[in-house]
Amino acid sequence: MSGMGPLDLSFLLMEKPNRPFHMAAMTIFAKPKGQESTFGQQLFDAYRHSTAVKPFNHKLKWLGPDVAGWEIVEPDMRQHVRQITLPAPGSMEQFYEMVSFLNTPVLDRSRPLWECYIIDGLENDRLAVMIKVHHALIDGEGGLRVMRNFMTDSADDDRLAAPWEDNERGKKRPARANPSQVQRLVGMLKGLAALPGGALSVGADFIDMSAQSLNLKPRQASAPFTAHRTVFNNTAKTAARSYADTGFPLSEVKELATATGTSVNDIIMTVIDDALHHYLLERDEPTDRPLVAFMPMSLRDESGQSGGNQVSAELIAMGAPGADIGERLRQINSATGKAKDKGRGMQTTSRQVYALLLAGSLAVSDALPGFGSVPSANLVISNMKGPTEQLYLAGAPLAQFLGLPILPPGAGLNVTFASMMDTIGIAVGAAPEAVDDPFRLVALMDEAYVRLQHHVRSTTA
Repeated sequence: MSGMGPLDLSFLLMEKPNRPFHMAAMTIFAKPKGQESTFGQQLFDAYRHSTAVKPFNHKLKWLGPDVAGWEIVEPDMRQHVRQITLPAPGSMEQFYEMVSFLNTPVLDRSRPLWECYIIDGLENDRLAVMIKVHHALIDGEGGLRVMRNFMTDSADDDRLAAPWEDNERGKKRPARANPSQVQRLVGMLKGLAALPGGALSVGADFIDMSAQSLNLKPRQASAPFTAHRTVFNNTAKTAARSYADTGFPLSEVKELATATGTSVNDIIMTVIDDALHHYLLERDEPTDRPLVAFMPMSLRDESGQSGGNQVSAELIAMGAPGADIGERLRQINSATGKAKDKGRGMQTTSRQVYALLLAGSLAVSDALPGFGSVPSANLVISNMKGPTEQLYLAGAPLAQFLGLPILPPGAGLNVTFASMMDTIGIAVGAAPEAVDDPFRLVALMDEAYVRLQHHVRSTTA
């Protein structure tokens, strides 16, 4: 039996039939030459006979009201691994329809909280591996590392590896990770009286944040309950979700960041923000204030060995509604810079406590009448960094990586971007009540990206 951190537990307690708290990701592979008709079945057979390691062998065990832990079990792979073949022609439209259907139900809590679907029959002799994992089991950054771990950078490696296996065979293992930051948080909260120095540090951080909220000191981030409500705050009435994605060449995005003295994250956030405002304008629902994004930020160490959630979070007020694309980039760069300065000035434990408070402020807008009109954020924006090299699974080259973002309480829209190989992919997950046409939203992102390119070229020529 192992303990469960407060942030991990919160994902279980907040889950509802209309608000599942699992993450989903798809890796799409081009089948190896000569194995077009056999590769899917070979992979399915290998996965059915595989063995799961931490955290995929952790099963939820309730210890009392609102108290839970993890017990170690041996998962029955017949209950976790399924094979599906799309009917011809296996278009991406069919694929999205299938994964939206598979992603709707909540995970069965009587088993380890994950599922895998091998989806065969995609056009152009491709195959997808779809993984659903509960957010209480692992965070997004950890999930991305797990996905990386079952692939290799060698086209000659013929292992049919699974994400939940120990795929470090023959590799030099990194040093054991430090104890989970969330576990350290639990210990600290239990023993503050015995740790006066730590208590004083946390207290000083929150006194500083309170002074900012009261305008006694300059603010370094947006304050809770100060965002202007928009259609993006319409929360889900059912488990139905709408998804779409787009992406840009990573090398181009890096060039834009270098040319403007900003960051890759600033470039992508500017594209997202510009598209969101144009989307509102097209629906005659413009806002007169900057949109506020709730942004998780990873605290995971380089080894990435721990499960659970090791994250902080911040509220980022983005660009002004009427700003042109260049000015929007400058405003977002300023906002993210202040948030980074704020984070550097806080203890790690304080940042995690603050993340819990911000997450709670999102949930309040769902749970208490009246608070829905003064949300803390308009949407969630997450970002992750993946590997840059070409990856393979048993000789099958990775062709595409896709994610299906979750919707936390108080939010109807989640935009997640992640770098993978030579591309930054942007995935939109939304309640239909918040975004009725996600494909139009990603088309507006494409248009914003082109405008930003033209702006940078015209100002740096």
